[in-house]
Amino acid sequence: MELKKIRGIGIVYEKKLFNAGVTTAEELILTDSDEIASKTGIKKERIEKWKNEARNIVEYKKAEIAEDISRISFIEFLDGKAKVRIKGIWHDSIVFSGDFGEAKEKAQAYKIAVYKGKKPKLWFNGKWYENIPYKMKEKGLFEKLKEWWEK
Repeated sequence: MELKKIRGIGIVYEKKLFNAGVTTAEELILTDSDEIASKTGIKKERIEKWKNEARNIVEYKKAEIAEDISRISFIEFLDGKAKVRIKGIWHDSIVFSGDFGEAKEKAQAYKIAVYKGKKPKLWFNGKWYENIPYKMKEKGLFEKLKEWWEK
């Protein structure tokens, strides 16, 4: 959005901000007020006022994943727990089973969750995703004996 759409910014202030590297209202919001004040000679208080106004008029859009989630994610189940790999990074997640309607409501309180049904579903970024590759693992006999022995 143009800087001139912010009340109080005219041609003179716009030029000063441009010379300091700020060309849009979105960039102004993200700038350090002290740094811009020293580069432009504009009072910090005025810059803060413009930033607040810019926050009120700039449209924010929720970030969306551009990639196909089924290609960049993987679910691994191990003894009732699930780990989710998204873009190569592993995340622990909450696992829900049983009625999908109930799980659907509960999962929305989490950033990442998995519904373990006939085909797992992944709750991520405010949406449910299906057709996510997955693997069901069980602990081997050695790991089970080791756990038993430690108890």
